[in-house]
Amino acid sequence: MKWLVSALLVSLSLPCALQAKGLDKLQPTTEEEKEEADKDKDSKDEKGIVDRDVKTVPATDGKALPPDAKAEAVDGKKGEVAAKKVPAKEPEVPVEPGFQAWYLGTSLNWINTDGPEGDWHSSSTADLELGYRVMKKWLEAYDLYATLRYRPVDVTIELEKRAYRGILESYLAGVKAQRELSSSLFLVGSAEIGLSRTSVSAIDGVQKVDGSLEKSSVDLTVGGGVSYLVLDKLALGTQLHLGVGAHKTVQFGLDLRFLL
Repeated sequence: MKWLVSALLVSLSLPCALQAKGLDKLQPTTEEEKEEADKDKDSKDEKGIVDRDVKTVPATDGKALPPDAKAEAVDGKKGEVAAKKVPAKEPEVPVEPGFQAWYLGTSLNWINTDGPEGDWHSSSTADLELGYRVMKKWLEAYDLYATLRYRPVDVTIELEKRAYRGILESYLAGVKAQRELSSSLFLVGSAEIGLSRTSVSAIDGVQKVDGSLEKSSVDLTVGGGVSYLVLDKLALGTQLHLGVGAHKTVQFGLDLRFLL
């Protein structure tokens, strides 16, 4: 029984003794060995060598970057690439102030008409006009518009003691020059050429009509006036037109234009 107890004690004490002996070997046994160990540690610290459990290694001589700096550089490059891939937005074209390329106009006018034969009487008319800008800043000052205008006029004609009533229709094509005086006020001038035709009937009930009254003729008109922008798409003005063709006319009234 005693020998069994002795064997157990020996088996327990032997590993402890061997472990203590191994630790003694790991620890420096003399002062010289301790000094050498300290020197080795100092030299490792100077060279930037650290234990394996430390994840980052300090940069030396600017040759290496720490992981944080590398991550920031990568993020910066990604941001630059993303910025390059984003398409640049085209600047919006501002709405052109003043008159646009197209307009539709009408006018209410007093008009005096004189035909080639007989005594002509007329009082008022309302016309319709379409304009398209064909040139900007002609002579550095004028915008030029091509125009089409339809002008019907109620007329009364006295010829050889007979009276006739009818309508004088004019189809005019021309050009209109417009100069800006201010941001809202414009000076306007025009020249037109076209055909006019009169359709009449006798007031006295006689069906026969003098054929000379219903002939088509060439008419020329020149005009001028001012136009004022009261709204972004609406212009109001006055114009004077003079007819110098087969029918002599004087037309003056209120001009209204809708900008398209």
